[in-house]
Amino acid sequence: MRSDNGYKRERRLNLSGFPNIIFTLLVCTTCWMIGYYKTIGYPLPIGEATSLLWDVICRILPAEINKLYLIGFCLLCLGAALLQRFNFLFAIIKEKTTLPFLLFLLLNSANPGFFPIRPISFALFLLIFAMFELYRSYQKPNVVSRMFNMMVYLSAGSFIWPYLLWFIPVFGIGMYQFRIWNSRTLAASLLGLFTTGWIVLGWCVWKHDFAVFINLAQCVTDTCLFFTQESWLIEWLAPLCTFSLMMIFYFQISLLEQENTIRTRHFLSWLLISGVVAFVLSMVYASGFDDFQCVFYLSVSMILSYFFSGKYGITTSLLYYLLMAWLILLLFIRLWNFL
Repeated sequence: MRSDNGYKRERRLNLSGFPNIIFTLLVCTTCWMIGYYKTIGYPLPIGEATSLLWDVICRILPAEINKLYLIGFCLLCLGAALLQRFNFLFAIIKEKTTLPFLLFLLLNSANPGFFPIRPISFALFLLIFAMFELYRSYQKPNVVSRMFNMMVYLSAGSFIWPYLLWFIPVFGIGMYQFRIWNSRTLAASLLGLFTTGWIVLGWCVWKHDFAVFINLAQCVTDTCLFFTQESWLIEWLAPLCTFSLMMIFYFQISLLEQENTIRTRHFLSWLLISGVVAFVLSMVYASGFDDFQCVFYLSVSMILSYFFSGKYGITTSLLYYLLMAWLILLLFIRLWNFL
């Protein structure tokens, strides 16, 4: 029987406890303050490697850097909160935990290339909404409308961040894994995909300007290997570290099949596929490297949260804080190298 002292000790070392929440938020806020002090990411990136809709958004956003950083940090917090809600609704992690929110916020805050606002800052919401629709349809009847909505979200998000088109096949794999792949859902998916396209096409015909589709095609086909960029290794250390942890932790989780339901295994395996695809694509598109990292960190934060949840003691806490320290160290190395 566990003693009261042992119970209090476990509660004190719980990563979802209030002290760790405050400390992680403080670290993330400090990272953003450093980025603001160094004016990282200002002015906002626009040009040939970005979509026309993103250029329009940049013109609407305020020009003051302090407002841009405030908006960017708020958008990241909202995205992390939406991911937390995603985990709560589908009970991917059975334990009550705030780790999806904390880890997603930490991983992106320690990435200076994400400051202050990127195209994925807006497209991320549509991506998560598409994930909501996919996971809600798991082995349930009448999923046709959800597949339609899912593709509408993805196609709409691609006009903000064109590379989101590459994740449409990933969601198709999810449909197959979740056993909802049939002629009706496939037709609904295609209809949702083309509905957004037809609406935009109608706008282009009315304006006699098809630059939106030309720009979309240019962005998707304009590949540039990240390894050809100067000082790529320094920027690659953090993603490579987290990718290794994701694979190791997923392998460890998969060994405990008797503790996981089939539903949980399907959900985690799709997150792994999505993370691997984002990781590989970040090597192919140098201009979208940091945006792909945000999508990659979405999968990483969920799988790492699953591993850390329900575990107490000094070993788990030490591993979490070592990861945090490593990310912060790499942040300062990148700042020292590029500024």
